[in-house]
Amino acid sequence: MNSKTSHESPLLIDEVISVCSAKDIDVWTVAAPKIIKNIKASYYTVIVPDSQVALFSSVTNAPYQVKPESQFIGNAKEKIAYTLTENNQDRVGWYLQQFVKIAAVLRHRDDDLVLIWDADTVPVRPLSFVEPDGRLLYYKGSEYRSFYFIFIEKALGLKRTQDFSFIAQSLMVRASWAHSLFQSLENKTQLPWIDAILSQLDPSEPSGFAEFETLGSWIWHHHRNEILVSDRPWYRYGFSLVGNPLNLSVLVWRGLAKYYDFVSFEAWDQRYGIRQWLKTEFRKIKLSIAGLGR
Repeated sequence: MNSKTSHESPLLIDEVISVCSAKDIDVWTVAAPKIIKNIKASYYTVIVPDSQVALFSSVTNAPYQVKPESQFIGNAKEKIAYTLTENNQDRVGWYLQQFVKIAAVLRHRDDDLVLIWDADTVPVRPLSFVEPDGRLLYYKGSEYRSFYFIFIEKALGLKRTQDFSFIAQSLMVRASWAHSLFQSLENKTQLPWIDAILSQLDPSEPSGFAEFETLGSWIWHHHRNEILVSDRPWYRYGFSLVGNPLNLSVLVWRGLAKYYDFVSFEAWDQRYGIRQWLKTEFRKIKLSIAGLGR
C-alpha cells in the first residue's frame, strides 16, 4: 500500500475490504456509495470472482477499486474443494471468500488499519472505528457455532472467554495482529496459512471456520486493552425488516439511521426471512379457513 504520508490522520482506516459476487450485486450497488459516504478510509476495495470483474466495474464507482479474487488466493479454490467432503462441496465458495479477505489483510504493512466489511451490509449513518485514544472499535454479534471454537482451540490453543460473537458484519484489524495470528498457525503446522487452516478444520462440517471469529478471538486474547467492544445497535435481517434496499425511500433510510448503525441484507434472508415465513403462514391460515388445508 502507499505511504501513510498522504493520510489526514495516522489513525485513518487504510483500506475498507469487501468480497462480493453476483448474487449480492443489487445490494452492493446500494451499499458501495453509502460505505464511501459513511466510512472514511484511504482506499476502498471490492474483490470479486475473476469472471465478474467487468460486471462489478460497470456498477461500482470510484474511489472503489474492483479486483479479481485470483490476485489474492491463487489456486485456493481447488485446495478447498479437495479438502472438503463430497457432501460439502457447496461450501467451497463460502470458505473461499473468507480466505480472500484474510489474504487481502495480510498484504498490508504491520501498522496499517484495515476494515473488513461485508458487501451485503449498508452503513446508514457516519461510523468511526477508531476511538480518540487509538483503540479499535468492534461490534457484537449473537451467533454461536461450536465448530468455530473447536477450530480456534485446536489451531491456536485459545478457549472461548467472551460472551458474544465477533461475527457482526464488520471487523477492524491492525495488520500486525493478523500477521502474528497466521504466523503462529504456520509455525504450529509447518504449512502455509491456507493449508494450515484446511489441515485443522473438520472437512465434513459446513461451517468449520469463521475468519471474523478467529481473528476476533486472537485479538481478544492478545490485544484486549487495545480494543473497545461496543453495544451500538445494528440489524441483520434487512430484507425481512424493510424489503429490497433498491426500493427504499430516503425516509426509510432516515428511519433506519435513527435506530441502527448498519443493516445487513443477506441473500438467504430474502429467500427464507421472517417476512416470507409470515406470508407462508398467512396462506396456510387462509387455506385452512377455506377448508383446503390438510
